[in-house]
Amino acid sequence: MVPLPEKNNKKKVLAEESLKTKKAREKLKKRLEIMDAKITKEAIERKSIEIHRWISRRADRRIALRDKTIALFDENQNAAEISQKISKIAEKIQTGKLPE
Repeated sequence: MVPLPEKNNKKKVLAEESLKTKKAREKLKKRLEIMDAKITKEAIERKSIEIHRWISRRADRRIALRDKTIALFDENQNAAEISQKISKIAEKIQTGKLPE
């Protein structure tokens, strides 16, 4: 059992990991190590070239943005509707009935 410190200086005791959990953790660690080993400079360079080729193959479908007027933000002219949860919280704030 593993003791954990708490606020009131009481020690909460956790059960040890089961054998099944330990095996699963080791299996995941091995899988992550294998994935990490595959990440090399050469692999990144190959993937970069592959992405560039993919983009260039689809160049004919691209839209020239210099010809378009695009605004990233509309300064909340089209704001999303307020959710029910937020409207309830706002109502509680206005009435002063917030729990402390």
